[in-house]
Amino acid sequence: MSKRKDKEHEQDVTPARSGVLLLFTAVLFCGIVLAGARFFQIQVIQAPQLREQAENQRLRRIETPAQRGSIFDRSGRLLAHSVRVYTVVVDPYNIALFHNDYVEEQESNNQAAELSLDDLYRDLAAYFAPLLDESEEDLIVQFSRRTDNGNFSRFAVLARQISPEVRTTINQDAAHNQADSIEQSLLKRAIRNTTWELDYMRVYPMGEIASQVVGFVNAEGVGAAGIEMYYEDLLRGTPGVSFTERDAVGNIIPAGVQRSIEAQKGSDIILTIDAEITHVAQLEIETAVEDNSALSASAIVMNPQTGEIYASVSYPGFDSNYFNTADQEAIRNRALTDVLEPGSTIKPLTFAAAFDTGAIVPADSFHVPNSIQVGTRVISDAIERPTEQMSISRIMEVSSNVGTTRIAQRLGGNDFYDYLHKFGIAERPGLDFPGAGQGRLPSPAEWNDVSLSNFSFGQGLSMSPLQLSRAIAAIANDGVMVTPRLLHEVPDGSFSPNSYEPQQVISEEAAQKTTETLIATMTDGTGRRIEVPGHEVAGKTGTAQKAQEGIAGYVDGLYIASFVGYFPADNPELLITIFVDEPQIDIFGASVAGPPFANIATFSARYLGIVPTSP
Repeated sequence: MSKRKDKEHEQDVTPARSGVLLLFTAVLFCGIVLAGARFFQIQVIQAPQLREQAENQRLRRIETPAQRGSIFDRSGRLLAHSVRVYTVVVDPYNIALFHNDYVEEQESNNQAAELSLDDLYRDLAAYFAPLLDESEEDLIVQFSRRTDNGNFSRFAVLARQISPEVRTTINQDAAHNQADSIEQSLLKRAIRNTTWELDYMRVYPMGEIASQVVGFVNAEGVGAAGIEMYYEDLLRGTPGVSFTERDAVGNIIPAGVQRSIEAQKGSDIILTIDAEITHVAQLEIETAVEDNSALSASAIVMNPQTGEIYASVSYPGFDSNYFNTADQEAIRNRALTDVLEPGSTIKPLTFAAAFDTGAIVPADSFHVPNSIQVGTRVISDAIERPTEQMSISRIMEVSSNVGTTRIAQRLGGNDFYDYLHKFGIAERPGLDFPGAGQGRLPSPAEWNDVSLSNFSFGQGLSMSPLQLSRAIAAIANDGVMVTPRLLHEVPDGSFSPNSYEPQQVISEEAAQKTTETLIATMTDGTGRRIEVPGHEVAGKTGTAQKAQEGIAGYVDGLYIASFVGYFPADNPELLITIFVDEPQIDIFGASVAGPPFANIATFSARYLGIVPTSP
């Protein structure tokens, strides 16, 4: 009976076991299928992507900075260059690892670790601080740097722009294996953890000389002002890059990926600037400011035939090596960027336009009282004089506003406006410099009944000293206007200076007639006390009321004294423009701007070997 029951029980259980086994087999089969599918996806479909991700986790990309191109003056004097320096980097994780090894070694010798990790940080900081010129507190922060998740960082910067000499000193200390104690041995091991990343520091050997032209680079090594900014693409070069495959703790895998692309140095450039002439010009305008208690001053020295600028300076100035502490007003190159009313220095353009149209000829004369009524305004001369029948030359010699108004009236507003456009007053001067100033010339539709008169002697319109220099240079250059420039040459041939087609803005005859009136101004007129020994100069003085910023009208008692001249008068090689803002001791262009012109011209003539035309 019991055997029968057991048999029946066995028959009842067998189907149940079979179901479980079948279910297990099905699950196992599904698992195998899914695992196979996953294996296929990983090994076949996603394999390239996963290999790339794994490689990227092991690869360390290091960018090598490119050495920036140097900047030279026209005679090869160095104005800016980049010197090799280093960024000092440590691995806080490794420092902690070194200390952990030290603790384990002490414990294995049944000795207590006498040097804590904080002690190691302090010892390291005390060693590096005087060498890197950093505070010990700041260095300790870097040695102990951690990531956001609390782990020790793998990268911390101790200092930047460290000289090769300091690097040599630290490397020699690290290479010296002798140590009096385990603690000293640990310190040397941590010092050897230092990594030196190559970098470059921009240096300006001549300090303030030509600094407002050259400019500077910012903390990232990118041009931020002047030529450094304008020719950034030429100067910066191409950084190099290297890839090294490393293990989990950062060690290089010898058989791993090692690739590198060398950095390419930026192009050197040679400027039209001459450091010697620039230096003299800076000293002269500084003297003019100090002697006249003026606000500021600027000067331009250029070749009127080629447009090459030998000097462009303003005072106050700054040293490009210390740009970050310089006054923003000192950084600005006023001669190139500022726009102002030119005063009587614009009169040569009025005369040139009138000569070119035939509105006047040298033999003409005008009835010139001390003042005349023009529309709603009385126009008068700066110095009171009796009514006179003035020749064309005499009007320029004494800088008569009334006489110049008579000439402009004969010329006519539309023609005068067209000629001012030809002389480039309403356009940027085309200079290769950031922020070169653009003057304002109101259109005839904006003119009132006194605009023609005001414009003829330099009121109511504005221009930069550079724009005035460019326009006057056209008169000096037989009526041909060239575009000023600062880039002389790129020695590697990777770039050619911008070339603009010269423009014949007035006839050669009109230019010569205007030059004759400017020569007379220097011999018998307002410029007669301004001399350049051995050379005949054509020039014009200016004394302008200072316009109020943003509103119509002028500031009482404030003036801008100016002078523009070129020589030798018969074949000009140099043109010099001087502006002195808000002189207080004296206000007239001849006595304030004349002396710096004469001194800069005298030096430059000798320096450049310009042959004297008279004893």
